[in-house]
Amino acid sequence: MTTSPLYAFRASLTLPEFDVSVLTFRSGIHTVRVEAPDPTTAHGLVQAECDRGECHCPAESCTDDVDSTLLDVKQVALDNVVVLSEDGAGPGTLYVDDTLRRKTPARG
Repeated sequence: MTTSPLYAFRASLTLPEFDVSVLTFRSGIHTVRVEAPDPTTAHGLVQAECDRGECHCPAESCTDDVDSTLLDVKQVALDNVVVLSEDGAGPGTLYVDDTLRRKTPARG
């Protein structure tokens, strides 16, 4: 996950955080975290970055991004929670809609 440099936009440290999933043609899916007042604004911030060719794909594969598509926007409730599953535990993120996303593969 990368953090967007568009933080000049935020006027307050109390804005909610959103994870925006971006599908990049050559580098796959990655997540950009932004602070915004609502999901529509979060989507717009990341879309503006992509429109300028600044979609912040991971450094190891960010060479010639041809096309990026925003897949979803989720509001972060808690970060760095421990996700327990059949295949082990690992760090993750809890979202306002009660979904979880694991950050790293499980370790048994």
